[in-house]
Amino acid sequence: MGKSTLLNAILKETLCSATNRPQTTRHSILGVLTSDEQKCQLCFHDTPGVIDDPAYKLQEGMMEAVQGAFRDSDVILVITDMFSTPIPDDELFHKLNLSNKKKIVVINKVDLADKVSADPKQSPQFHMSRDNDAEPQYRRTVTVEDAVSNWRGLVPDAVAIIPMTASNGGDNAGVDALRTLLLGGEDVPKAFRALGRPIPGMFQEGVKFINDDAARELIPCGPPLYDPETLTDRTERFFASEIIRATLFTKLGKELPYCCEVRIEQFREPRPEDKKQIVRINATICVERDSQKGIVVGKGGVKIKEVGVEARQELENFLQGKVHLDLNVKVEKNWRRDEKKLKEYGYLKNW
Repeated sequence: MGKSTLLNAILKETLCSATNRPQTTRHSILGVLTSDEQKCQLCFHDTPGVIDDPAYKLQEGMMEAVQGAFRDSDVILVITDMFSTPIPDDELFHKLNLSNKKKIVVINKVDLADKVSADPKQSPQFHMSRDNDAEPQYRRTVTVEDAVSNWRGLVPDAVAIIPMTASNGGDNAGVDALRTLLLGGEDVPKAFRALGRPIPGMFQEGVKFINDDAARELIPCGPPLYDPETLTDRTERFFASEIIRATLFTKLGKELPYCCEVRIEQFREPRPEDKKQIVRINATICVERDSQKGIVVGKGGVKIKEVGVEARQELENFLQGKVHLDLNVKVEKNWRRDEKKLKEYGYLKNW
């Protein structure tokens, strides 16, 4: 769907690692946007994607993060794209429609609208049940107008349904319209006019546009939760792990098993008196089977070396300095089902 890409675009910072593979976000990541001009602070949570039927403990922990964000948020952003249809019998989707919380739907990847087939024989179909032989109920939309209309029917009380291409960055018209709407200005109508001709269903029935005063009612008034300079509450150590894991997805593609986890064993920043100002990172890549270890390491260690070179470059860009990176691969059998390991790795809470 592009949740992480969207958060990066809203913040105009590369905070979250974004990959082309779905379901790669495992933790809820906080992103903070503070506007002195609008006297507003927004706290975003980039959550894992919704999993209708968690298959193991790790996915249960991921869904706990989703449900926690759903429960604690003032506004819910529903992120979808031209290629996606909601799961009609999904429990969380039903809770969304029953909730009185403010909702905004984001239709991402509208630049790919021409990639969606209008031919029913080529366009994948979606079912109300898990039975693939059941009668299809939904088809993928073909145009942006179709997508807006479809989602207006699915989330009728959405404050706005905003088409965008988040991968184009923070200056994309849709991203700017969303950011301006949430900040309450300046000039929300102008930001939406930049999207072009109004699309029927973009706003609720009877609403032609949202002005600054109405936009400011979306976010409750209160003191800021974080210092204006704060971008996130996560540590550099955490993001080092995420950067290495994203690099694994980039370099290994579909070969990479989803069970990969990256643990930072050492994150040593240089002392002022050190001759060489180098951040030293020692990381362990955990897989569940010996065969998966072979995929990650590659013949003669070629794959892990490629991952290390690219990850080190990404880490140096992120940390703005030299990095020495040491990678190891370890088999942790069935760690995704091990409650003790999941608590240790931060996927389940200790209580």
